[in-house]
Amino acid sequence: MLIMLSEDENEIIADYILLPLVRKTLERDKKIIEESKVRFKEPYIMMIDKALSQLAKDLNKVKREVYKQKIRFKKNHDLYYSVFVRGYEHNKKYHPYIAADWVRKRIDTYLW
Repeated sequence: MLIMLSEDENEIIADYILLPLVRKTLERDKKIIEESKVRFKEPYIMMIDKALSQLAKDLNKVKREVYKQKIRFKKNHDLYYSVFVRGYEHNKKYHPYIAADWVRKRIDTYLW
């Protein structure tokens, strides 16, 4: 019997899996800017720090919701997870290009 995930559950699952990639990307970009020869680094670093602060709040919110809904994750591969929701197993696999596009769009929302 196939049990469909709700839209909210799908969003929580995607956020739980992909928001850490947003954090990793922003932290890497911040380090690159810090080590670069850009003349005025501070505005860029401050913008990234502000985005990382909001991202941390969002990640905590998602983790609380995952705990509240008793959703469990088993990482099978980079972007391939077994997700257990309401006693049923669902496989979530994100193509790297689709995940990268999602991460880029989320970074846009955090920076602008």
